[in-house]
Amino acid sequence: MKSWIEQLSRLSALLGAYLFFCIGLIIAYEVGARYLFNMPTIWVEEVSRVLQLWGCYLSMAWILKQRKMIRISILLERLSGLYAKLAELLSITIIGIFSVIIIYYASVITLDSVHLNRHTSSMLGLPSWVFELSIVIGFVLLLMQCLVEFMVVCQQDKVSFKTEHDI
Repeated sequence: MKSWIEQLSRLSALLGAYLFFCIGLIIAYEVGARYLFNMPTIWVEEVSRVLQLWGCYLSMAWILKQRKMIRISILLERLSGLYAKLAELLSITIIGIFSVIIIYYASVITLDSVHLNRHTSSMLGLPSWVFELSIVIGFVLLLMQCLVEFMVVCQQDKVSFKTEHDI
């Protein structure tokens, strides 16, 4: 189970990276269309917002796996042994609980948007669930990665909070 969840996290983050690359391409297209040909588009802003949301939420699980989320290392790096392990398990548990809450409420909102056929108020008028579903899927991936990371930390002998670049 662990390996396919980690593979799914990696693939979703890779997809997220490609989405950010696509954002760069479509914004470059918009700049060219607007300033070179005086022909602005109506779709670039909203499509880039959709891609940005999907890119961010699809990447969360991989970011947790890589331990690249923001953390307050000034306190955590002073911990060692059992206390470091407990602090890491506590942080993963909090992320997991938060993920469950977000999944529930985002699912309710997404289903409501589908049921009511809600759309954005822009000229493009995309269905709202296109935006909202990214939250549900992203946090489901994050929750699954939390479960894997919880098991990994439980099996580790030593947990370290040393960071490669502190501010």
